Amino acid sequence: MYTYFNFKSPLQRYRFPFCVAVVFLLVCLPCFQATIPGNDTPINAMDKNNQPVNKKISLEEAIKTAIEKNPQLQSTRDQIDAAIGSLRQSRLYPNPVLELLAEEIPSSELGLNQSQNLVGITQPIITGGKRGLGIKVSEKSKEKNELERDSVLLAVIADTKKAFYKAVAGQEGFAIAKKVEEIAKGIYESEKRRFDAGEVAVTNVLRAEVELSKARNSVSDAEGDLQNSIKELQTVMGIPEETIDGVIGKLLTKLGELSLHELELNMKSNQPFLKASKKNIEIAETQLLLEKRLSIPDINVSAGYKRLSLENVDTVQMGIEIPAPFFNRNQGNIQKGKALSRKAKSENRSVYNELLFQLRKNFNSYNVERKRVIEYRDRILPRAEESLKLITKGYREGEFNYIDLLDAQRTWAETRILYIESLKNLNLLIADIERLAVTKIGRR
Repeated sequence: MYTYFNFKSPLQRYRFPFCVAVVFLLVCLPCFQATIPGNDTPINAMDKNNQPVNKKISLEEAIKTAIEKNPQLQSTRDQIDAAIGSLRQSRLYPNPVLELLAEEIPSSELGLNQSQNLVGITQPIITGGKRGLGIKVSEKSKEKNELERDSVLLAVIADTKKAFYKAVAGQEGFAIAKKVEEIAKGIYESEKRRFDAGEVAVTNVLRAEVELSKARNSVSDAEGDLQNSIKELQTVMGIPEETIDGVIGKLLTKLGELSLHELELNMKSNQPFLKASKKNIEIAETQLLLEKRLSIPDINVSAGYKRLSLENVDTVQMGIEIPAPFFNRNQGNIQKGKALSRKAKSENRSVYNELLFQLRKNFNSYNVERKRVIEYRDRILPRAEESLKLITKGYREGEFNYIDLLDAQRTWAETRILYIESLKNLNLLIADIERLAVTKIGRR
């Protein structure tokens, strides 16, 4: 008789609860790690593009991003790479031509035993310094592309600054609109309390309510303008799909007088767009010289070995081939080169005149806008601020009526908005002058 004992090890006996505990730990452990006691560091939320929410950027960050990701600037870099390839190609010498020829092969016996067999090589020889001139044209074209890249770089930086300043002004305008809404709400609530107490007519409450509605609409408009400015900044930076909630910075305010003479000298010496225009003259003149040299024919030198199978004789052949320039002496291209050279010089003068006009125009606008900013900052704004405070205090004490308070509020808001608008225009002019004169203006 056999007796069987049903014995289970502790692990087998508690296998199911053990598995449940393991699964629970695997699922819940990450949650425990995110809420470790004593760790007060917030976890930054990320959007679908792995960008932090509530992201705000500074002017330096915006310029750095634009330099890295602006597609127009990247296009100029690709153009330089193409110019480097053209320069590399221009330095290559023409390939020799190998020739294998079998003549007089008998139709009764196919093969090379009864034929005349030739093995030769022909090498073109470039004369008149045409190869060196071609290399020089490619080098100058590469230099011109580099100057055009620098010009686009200045334009991208200026556009980034202007978009950034618009965003800063948009934030300032939004803050003013919110302040006006707060004032209008306070007036409305005050008038409503006074109406409930029987101190004012219902028309005061209705007017205050209308002003509050206008203030709220102004907040919506300011918010829309701010969002459009941020979208413009993102587009210039080359990141239209990313999320930016605002900018960190202020508009330039402490700006002194500028010297037009110094700005013109800087532009004439450092403006890459003007330098690129001058480089076009050099390219055109070098190309014209090359076209004149192309009337000199190149030489083809050939050498070879020829086997006369029937005579059992080995021979050597040599030859020189020189085209006779009786009809085509490159007259048309020479005429074209002269015209293009004159055209490049005319375009250079036109570019300089246009840049000089833009610089002088922005310089005059800068002086006008600077005086306006100083007037607002030193005289108009302080008086509007003081007037609002006095009338608000007097309104609370019963010295002024609702109309007086409303006028003071409107004056304060309008002067603040006009000041921000003037300051924004001044900063936009600064960005353009910096681009034209290739210089740095002002400080924060």
